Amino acid sequence: MGVLAVIMLIALPNIDFRRFEMDANARNVQNQIIAAENKAVQLNQNILVSFIYCNAQFRAVVDLNKNNSYDGGSETRSWKTLSEGAQFVTPPTTIDGASAYYVTGPGVIEYNNVAATNGQVCYSSPSVTLYPMGSTSGDFVVYVGPVNSARKTDYRAIQVYGSTGKVHVWRMMSDGKWKQSDMQ
Repeated sequence: MGVLAVIMLIALPNIDFRRFEMDANARNVQNQIIAAENKAVQLNQNILVSFIYCNAQFRAVVDLNKNNSYDGGSETRSWKTLSEGAQFVTPPTTIDGASAYYVTGPGVIEYNNVAATNGQVCYSSPSVTLYPMGSTSGDFVVYVGPVNSARKTDYRAIQVYGSTGKVHVWRMMSDGKWKQSDMQ
C-alpha cells in the first residue's frame, strides 16, 4: 500500500486533466455533428447547426422549409451545451488558414439570428447546413477551448469536410501548430 501511495504521489501531478476535459468537449461537438448528419439522412431533411458563442451552446434545427433559419411551428430544434469550463474560442491560428474566428470555412452561413438564453443575447451565430445526402454546405472548422486559459495545448479544432461530412479532431501543440488527433 505504501509503494502504491508513493507511485500515486509521483504520477498524479503529471496528469494533464485539462487535456482530457478539452478532448471530451471536442468529442462532444464531433459526436453532435455526426448525430445531426445522421438525422438529416434519416429524416431526408436539411439540418441547420448553429454555434452560439456567448452561451457555449450549439443548436440543431430540422429546417423543413430550407431557409437556413428556425421558424417554429413544425420545425424542431435541440440544444447542446459544452461542459462547464469550456467555450467556443478564437484560436491564435486556424488549421484552414482562414481569419481567426470560432467557426471558419467556406461552409459557414453567417446570418443574423437572435439566440437568447440565460439572460444573454447573441445577435449572430455562424451556422452550417447538413444535407440529406450526407454532405454539408461546405468545409468548416469549429474551435473549442477552456475558459480563461492561455495554454496553446488547450485548443481543439473539429474539422468537417463538406463533400463527405467526415469529421476530424485536431489539437494545438505547444509551438502553436495543429496536429490531427487520433480521436477519430
